[in-house]
Amino acid sequence: MFKFEKFVGEEDFKLLKILVSNEAVMKMNMGRIFTEDEAQGFFQMILSCNKSTGVIGFYKIYLIETNEFIGLGAINENNEYEAKEIEYMLLPKYWHKGYGTQVVNLLIGKIEKFFGTTSIVAITDPQNIYSRKILQNNSFVSKKIYVNEDGESAELFMKGSL
Repeated sequence: MFKFEKFVGEEDFKLLKILVSNEAVMKMNMGRIFTEDEAQGFFQMILSCNKSTGVIGFYKIYLIETNEFIGLGAINENNEYEAKEIEYMLLPKYWHKGYGTQVVNLLIGKIEKFFGTTSIVAITDPQNIYSRKILQNNSFVSKKIYVNEDGESAELFMKGSL
């Protein structure tokens, strides 16, 4: 159903920009859209992260049957919780179709395949009831609600031990 490809070059910036300039997407992720400088900075961080081989990194997500770009998925190290962290952002056109659940399942599967049983965290906006439901349906448990470095509310979910 999905094809995951790492962001690897400048030609991928236009795809990331579609996500980070979409008000509905970013409201649920950062509380606001990114400026051009923030988008470019985030993209450079993605490219730097993706230079390493292996499963850690940021992925473009495409529907296999149509080759449409639908969003981003990521697996990263979360040193604070000694866990792997998953992230995902889908374009609104693809919301409420079960894709979020499938993407989370695939990210968890990649982590388990490469790292075995390990703790996994995800951070979401506490008002994002759909992401909360997706995470809870995948055995994630809400651990805390806090204010992030941008002054926005965030909710930490964890799957596995803490």
